[in-house]
Amino acid sequence: MKKNLFVIGLILILALLGGCDRREKLYILNWYDYVSEDLVKEFEKEYGVKVVVDPVTSNESMYNKIETRAGKYDIVVPSEYMVERMYRDGMLLELDLSKIPNYDVNKVDEKLQELRDTHFEEQQKYAVPYFWGTLAIMYNDAKPGVKELVEEHEWAVFFDRDIIPAGVKIGMYDSSRDAIATALFYLDRSSNPESVDDLKDAEDLLVNFKYDFWGTDNIKEVIMTGNLDIALVYSGDYFDTIFYAQETGGEITFGMHVPTGRNNVWFDNLAIPVTATKVDLAHEFINFILEHDNAVENAAYVGYCPTYQDVYESLIEDEELKEIVLHPGFHPGNIENAEVYLLLDREIAMKMDDILTKARSK
Repeated sequence: MKKNLFVIGLILILALLGGCDRREKLYILNWYDYVSEDLVKEFEKEYGVKVVVDPVTSNESMYNKIETRAGKYDIVVPSEYMVERMYRDGMLLELDLSKIPNYDVNKVDEKLQELRDTHFEEQQKYAVPYFWGTLAIMYNDAKPGVKELVEEHEWAVFFDRDIIPAGVKIGMYDSSRDAIATALFYLDRSSNPESVDDLKDAEDLLVNFKYDFWGTDNIKEVIMTGNLDIALVYSGDYFDTIFYAQETGGEITFGMHVPTGRNNVWFDNLAIPVTATKVDLAHEFINFILEHDNAVENAAYVGYCPTYQDVYESLIEDEELKEIVLHPGFHPGNIENAEVYLLLDREIAMKMDDILTKARSK
């Protein structure tokens, strides 16, 4: 009996070991739903590896995970100002561009490259652009008067309760940099404050408004379901929701407005952090994602504007995507008063986080 139990146990152990995934693993720290699952599977099949994607909801969270070495991440997807911070703090590896032949700086959108050359010239050795976009206001188009309210008052809908009709629910993006930038834009000031004192008025606005909802990637879904009427989003959140509604046959009862005054233009990047243990494979993945057809497929899945001009033009040629891609809010290059987030003094960044914590508690 004991012998039989031993044999059975041994068989079970061998079966479990045989079922383990022994493929080489590539760990990616990425925003939620920010890469095509089909492309990930295709890469896994082509290279015989397993790709593990861990989601984050903010650049600051991404930074903390790399700083504390919370995982052996091989690729990260930080926004421009976070690339600058991670570069400054020695947290990124210089890319071997010879291993990324699909990256061609001459194909990067001209306006985007101008921003890169002006503000992030040195960091271009450590990151390649992925998607770009802007801040926008998403709204419930099914509620009468909301569309007109947003288009007339723009950023004011997040800070002036007197113009908000009873029953209209307002949501704010749970990101200190974005929430405070929105307040600064409303005040007609730069989103790159030079001192803590520059944040006082923005703090008063955020703390006193009392938002109905705080969210990140989920905020667009709450708008889509009609449980929220106005919210700060990234432009691509809206288009991603449009794609989802079209695929599922859902009714499109929401809209988006990109404020015409001051606004932020951001661009996310693919980079390799110092925690990487699969550096060559990380280069292979970046090169794979940047291959033209893959980049087109990825952009159609994600819903954000690609950073490469030829990929953008391919989206326009797609009859199913053309109407969406030609929406004035899709291409960030249409923003006249655009400014990028720059790396802030540590004291200012900490104060921003404190302000957001205080605002959320109200």
